[in-house]
Amino acid sequence: MQVKANDRIETFHDLVRVLKTHPEWLEELRQLILTTELIELPKKFEEFIENEFKPLKKKVDKLEEDVAVLKQDVAVLKQDVAVLKQDVAVLKQDVAVLKQDVKILKDDVGMLKGDMFEMKLKDKAPSRFGFIIRRCKVLSAEKYVEILDDALDENKITFEEREDALDVDLVATGVLTKDPTKKVFLVAEASVKADKRDIERAYRRAQIFKKATDTETLAVVVCKEKTQGAIKKAQELDVILINVLR
Repeated sequence: MQVKANDRIETFHDLVRVLKTHPEWLEELRQLILTTELIELPKKFEEFIENEFKPLKKKVDKLEEDVAVLKQDVAVLKQDVAVLKQDVAVLKQDVAVLKQDVKILKDDVGMLKGDMFEMKLKDKAPSRFGFIIRRCKVLSAEKYVEILDDALDENKITFEEREDALDVDLVATGVLTKDPTKKVFLVAEASVKADKRDIERAYRRAQIFKKATDTETLAVVVCKEKTQGAIKKAQELDVILINVLR
């Protein structure tokens, strides 16, 4: 290696200038300064690109495609869920309407049962009340309305009491079974399942007829079932509670 006079190096800038003048020296200097690992780094980086990065990028690209498909599936699922929610909402409305219809039907059936129970009571009054009164005669609505109107005219009862008593289920006359010389009125309420309100109603209306007729009036409730409240209230008010099977 021939060194020229102007190749004298005293500063860093002299070194840079000389290396530019002799590029072959630069390669030798690089080999002296850099380790083998650093020298081979570009080659290893290329190998990394080929063997690691590119396969990884393919996997990432595939993953992105899968995610895109998944997003589409999720979007479709959301639409299906939205439709399902609408269907459920419609179903809930239909169920609500059905519940209302069932409630109305139950109420109608309950009223029908009550009406039939009341009709049977009127037909079988002598047998139902035989242990209480004899010579049982069921008064027609016209007859007991006349009794109440006469009592109203005579100021024995108030108009409100008349209106209340008009809704009675049954009014009958007869004589006490235990004392045939004593004539009585019998006021009855018919209820498939009697509660304390039925007892109170029968007692209240019996008292109105007692005032209207100046005659002893028995309060009776006829039922198929009864609550404990009905039993207790009947004992308190001395109302006769009759259970029938049919």
